[in-house]
Amino acid sequence: MGSAWLDAARRRRASAYVAGPGLDDALAASRRLAADGIPFTLGYSAPPEESARAAADVHLGAFAALAGDGTDGYVSVKLSGLHFDPALFGELEAAAAGSGRRMHLDALAPETVDQTWGLIEGASDPAALGLALPGRWRRSVDDARRALDVGLVVRVVKGQWVDTVDADVDPAAGFLAVVDALAGSKNLVAVATHDIALLEESVRRLTAARTPCEAELLLGLPFAAPARAARRLGIPIRLYVPYGKTGAAYGVGELVRRPATAWWLVQDLLLGKDKTWQSIRRSRARL
Repeated sequence: MGSAWLDAARRRRASAYVAGPGLDDALAASRRLAADGIPFTLGYSAPPEESARAAADVHLGAFAALAGDGTDGYVSVKLSGLHFDPALFGELEAAAAGSGRRMHLDALAPETVDQTWGLIEGASDPAALGLALPGRWRRSVDDARRALDVGLVVRVVKGQWVDTVDADVDPAAGFLAVVDALAGSKNLVAVATHDIALLEESVRRLTAARTPCEAELLLGLPFAAPARAARRLGIPIRLYVPYGKTGAAYGVGELVRRPATAWWLVQDLLLGKDKTWQSIRRSRARL
């Protein structure tokens, strides 16, 4: 019985917590958000069997679709899908510049960070890029200072992969350490967490240092409470819109650690993806 429930939850996560398998699904979701005045991020996850060329073409299509459409959105890229190919990276960088949209680099496994920095430093305009930094990696504090030197927009996340050097890093404490390293920056810092206490403390530290910031939330996870917190803090909200055929952004193991997330999934099993949109619409109406 338990196994069947987890299998159902896994399938629901794959459908309810991504916009859909294709770019058209993500664009439909992003325009729905834009109609409610919510900025967005488009984040594609390429399946393992997809070629780097095909993954790059999906991102090129996203930049082309967003060019001149008047919405507030940018494109997040997982460089693993491009196989860290410098030529494809250059194509996407040019497309981003041509569309007037930021290309943001998602955090991957720790062993990919040096490859990522190699592409950033070889970019024609590194300051036009964004980078996600996980709190659970010790190196992220140094990477935050490096990002300041380059002029990158940074998204701070807890991180999915543990530190290969020190697996005992506390993600929340590390998150705040990265925030402190970025405090005082003139560039935008995105605080990407649904943890209300962590969101509030991060924003308090950044705004005290006069650093512009926003809350970046994941489409499908509980929206109302962090949205209210962001409103109290006087910062904008952005929603990350995942799409692709690889499933949801968080593992089912999260159910064991976070009962509130488990309850959210139970509701998804009963109500489906429409619950996400109902929650966003109700929350926006109250803000």
